[in-house]
Amino acid sequence: MYNILIVEDSKPILRDIVRLIRENQDAVMIKTAFDGEEALEIAADFEPDILFTDIKMPLMDGLTLIEKIKQEYPSVKCVIISGYTDFSFTHEALRLQVDDYVMKPVDEVEFRCLLSRLMTEIDSLRICRTETVMHQILQEERPVPKSILPDRYVLALVRVGLFQQYAAPLSREMVSEVAKDIRVSSRIWIVNTKLNSEKLIVYDRRSAGAEERIYFWNKKILERLKKEYTRVNIIYSEDLDDIGRLGSQYTELSNQLGRKILLDEVNVFRERSGAENHREYIHQREELDLFRRKIGKVLKNRSAEEYRREISRSVEEWKKMRYPVYTLRKFLTALLDEMLLTEAGNAGLAEEPGTLADRMLNDCTTYEELGTQLSEYGDYMAEVKDEKPGASVEMARELVRYMRVNVYKNLSLQEMAAHFDISTSYICRLFKMYYSDTPISYYNRIKTEEARTMLNDYPNMKIKDIAEMLGFSDQYYFSKVFKQQYGVSPQTYRSQAYGTNA
Repeated sequence: MYNILIVEDSKPILRDIVRLIRENQDAVMIKTAFDGEEALEIAADFEPDILFTDIKMPLMDGLTLIEKIKQEYPSVKCVIISGYTDFSFTHEALRLQVDDYVMKPVDEVEFRCLLSRLMTEIDSLRICRTETVMHQILQEERPVPKSILPDRYVLALVRVGLFQQYAAPLSREMVSEVAKDIRVSSRIWIVNTKLNSEKLIVYDRRSAGAEERIYFWNKKILERLKKEYTRVNIIYSEDLDDIGRLGSQYTELSNQLGRKILLDEVNVFRERSGAENHREYIHQREELDLFRRKIGKVLKNRSAEEYRREISRSVEEWKKMRYPVYTLRKFLTALLDEMLLTEAGNAGLAEEPGTLADRMLNDCTTYEELGTQLSEYGDYMAEVKDEKPGASVEMARELVRYMRVNVYKNLSLQEMAAHFDISTSYICRLFKMYYSDTPISYYNRIKTEEARTMLNDYPNMKIKDIAEMLGFSDQYYFSKVFKQQYGVSPQTYRSQAYGTNA
């Protein structure tokens, strides 16, 4: 519903404008006045969305009326009705931020276009206002003003990436444009959460229709976002009716999504209400304890063949059971913890187990890739007798520090070997053992971390220049490396980063 206030001292013109509005829009409430003072009294209770006002009127002119009404209702759309072809009040109208003007006599086609544009702008303002309120409720920063919020709704949480530290931003604008492209007919609001890699969609349940339509829209949104992001997942809720609990509803939805995301698939999930499956949890716990005992024994024996066999068997079981990333991370962390405890590969890991597990999972899109990464540890099971305990891990850290200092150069493996007076094969072995990566790939990671900072801090710097500054001779190779780490191209990352809080 739109509230429209028309102020005009000419009755014929007033009747024409009322007629044109009613012929082109049903959802309107219209009030009229013949002078500015009367209009101010009406506006106090009416709270207009649009004000049409003549300039020359008795008691109070139109520009004074606009100024006073905007003091109380800053978002009101103001349109001047003028019979002056020279429009001598242009400067003052601009100062007051008048939205448009209508010349007498009123042209019906032009008026129809104007009315449509104003209502579209009002709809956008209402959506932004409601989204801001929802965000504040989400953050528990304000009470709930029921009048502007839906009484029945469905939530859909859209998340890109697996882990926040490797996730690209997701902007409200992109989700909104996708929703428009696929012609979502329900009223929707897109709300920022605590993470810039996700957005919360609120569907108005009364205009959405059957649940199948909401699933269909979410599926279409997922398919569109997949064109930009390598990993996208969505979870949507059951019907909800208490917007005051938006914060706790979002938290539950977020937790469930985190426990459902798979390594090798992107999906639209349905929230599962009720108690968690305790039997499934106990089974996974028992499997994790068994895996820890087995792998601990294998690592103590320092048998590369036995280690690879156990990893192969475990990965096949994880794939068969369709364990989500949430559960896989527990197994990987247990494996890396046991490596630290047994000092397999001479001196433990150069990164904290959870950090390394996150990075390994972020790099893998299939169970086969994960199995390959884990199996490669078998090459470094035996302790190198000529090295003092801790020496090799400290050398790995020194190499990383050297890479960070030289992030704007283009170091080769031979240059690093010459600088530290060690062999290139030894460097490769250190990185594969302690970082589960090759030296050059790890060096590129450091470069893309710096590239992400530059994209955030210098919005006008060309991507080609960033690539050259970081030692990439080929911009397309730079884009490939960046997308491998963050799931989107540098160009998409930048466009989303500068729209993510809108």
